[in-house]
Amino acid sequence: MPTKTTLPDYISTFSPARQILAGKLFAHKWFMTTSPDIQREILDLPEDYQGFLEDLASRPDEIGELDVLKMTKLGYGNYLILPVFEVRSNITNQIFTYEYASWKTGANPGARGILFLETDGQITHFIVNKTHKFSTGTEVLDSVGGLYVHVFENKPQNLPKKVEQEICYHLGIKELRFKKIIDLGQAHPDYGMTNNTSSLFAAIIDASQNPNIVSEANFDTAHKPLSVGITIVPITEFKNYLSKIEDNYFLSVAARAMTSPEIILPI
Repeated sequence: MPTKTTLPDYISTFSPARQILAGKLFAHKWFMTTSPDIQREILDLPEDYQGFLEDLASRPDEIGELDVLKMTKLGYGNYLILPVFEVRSNITNQIFTYEYASWKTGANPGARGILFLETDGQITHFIVNKTHKFSTGTEVLDSVGGLYVHVFENKPQNLPKKVEQEICYHLGIKELRFKKIIDLGQAHPDYGMTNNTSSLFAAIIDASQNPNIVSEANFDTAHKPLSVGITIVPITEFKNYLSKIEDNYFLSVAARAMTSPEIILPI
């Protein structure tokens, strides 16, 4: 592993955390082989890319039958970053490029889940997002959560306020309180495209104070940057919705919730 004296002089101008990370990156042969311009571009990424950089520094130099030789390009936008590598097959000796997409915040940026409503100790409804997705250009049925959402102290943190307020309004409650949060592990959306893994959860909300829940109604919000609709669905329709919804996270949460001893779904 190279010592600090082998690092470029500009590294000393970085924050202590970024200097440590630079040392980890320069310990990789592929990073040492990468052009100085790309090395500097990587290390000059803003602080909100720190999660991506930490994941990058922890990646192995050999992945299966591929030797990682160097990074050849770095593309990025407002949310995602796309590193492109030159790799070599240690079976055929062929050299080609390989890439993956990552959230700038790192491989585990948030959480996705399903909200269940409970009345007098029995689950009666579940909540579905109906939202437009920029990537597909279409409106989809979706799980609740996303980037920056995490579960802490029995409550999903950083849920979109508009969504939370809309649920409270239509349940006739002032504050959204979760009776129970069930950790359902993690899920990968696409191994071939991204390193992303999202945490999965099922949340139970006590709706006993509002037994006359309006079902199958869309409550449109003005949540930016894209509109969000909330649909409250009777739990008896849960299996039918599994054939409608194409969101991998919703389907993963549903599968694990149906087999979890911590939640009883009357379906």
